[in-house]
Amino acid sequence: MPRALLLAAFAVLAQPALAKEITLHHAFGETRVDPDKVKRIVSVGYHEQDYLYALGIAPVGVHDWFGEHPFATGPWAEEARQAVGATPDVQKGFEIDVEWAWGMEPDLILATYAPMDPQTYAQLSEIAPVVGPPAEFPLWGAPWDAELRLIAQATGREAKAEEVIDRIGAKIDAAVTAHPQFRGLSGTAAYFNNGQIVGYRSLDGANRLLTSFGVRTPPEFDKLVGDTDRFQVSPERFDLFDLDVILWLVEAPTRQAIEALPAWRNTRAAREGRAIWASPDMMGAMAFQSPLSIEWALEPLTRLLAAASDGDPATPAEQTP
Repeated sequence: MPRALLLAAFAVLAQPALAKEITLHHAFGETRVDPDKVKRIVSVGYHEQDYLYALGIAPVGVHDWFGEHPFATGPWAEEARQAVGATPDVQKGFEIDVEWAWGMEPDLILATYAPMDPQTYAQLSEIAPVVGPPAEFPLWGAPWDAELRLIAQATGREAKAEEVIDRIGAKIDAAVTAHPQFRGLSGTAAYFNNGQIVGYRSLDGANRLLTSFGVRTPPEFDKLVGDTDRFQVSPERFDLFDLDVILWLVEAPTRQAIEALPAWRNTRAAREGRAIWASPDMMGAMAFQSPLSIEWALEPLTRLLAAASDGDPATPAEQTP
């Protein structure tokens, strides 16, 4: 090789590697990001910190949802938070604080499960690249593994994401194999608020998790939900919830109010002890529906499903705090 060409070749090899930007497609459009340059991540969504911890990443800012936990981290994610040494700044309040996000000086903003509209997305995009919810699902309706894969793409942790997905999938498969009686059961998660029963669509996180156990949400629920993610009916319609299992996501005083209602006491679910009464931590885990909260909930949820589905009211299907 001529000396000039040889020197030119060495010069090319000595140059810094070019940026490896990728294009992420999400519900609010497209975002260009170089995963290798992502160092300061801010989550403006309600549960994205759990996804980052599952991937071994420490965010610099997170958005508090409920529970008043230190660093907005539930008990299911605390060990993982400590493992990555994360002590993020916490934004309070349900809406996104754009000024707070700007002050965090992020180079990536996660909003995959966030109360974000196009205007807020545009404002955040002036600060740093923003990743919205997975594009192929309704808002608030993406499965946890699709969300994890999207976040993993943005942060260059695809291999770690698949490891987490495989691990949790194997645990769910093992639970279902050990409890074949779950297959084909009807069931749902439910809430009770202001004297109304609140039901959820099949795409709801808790119902989706129940489905992975073989417990199916009644098809009628998706019709009742319409274009939203939940519906409300009066206690006279407890018949809609008279299923093989029902996972109540309510506090102790609300449970007492439900159990005092004649319409509830007359259901087969009540007579046969088919209701699961979740603890506050289990309620939080079911709401978060993150890799860490799901993995944490699998063992107790399996026990509770087994107790509720046997039709024996003497078998307790409740979880103490």
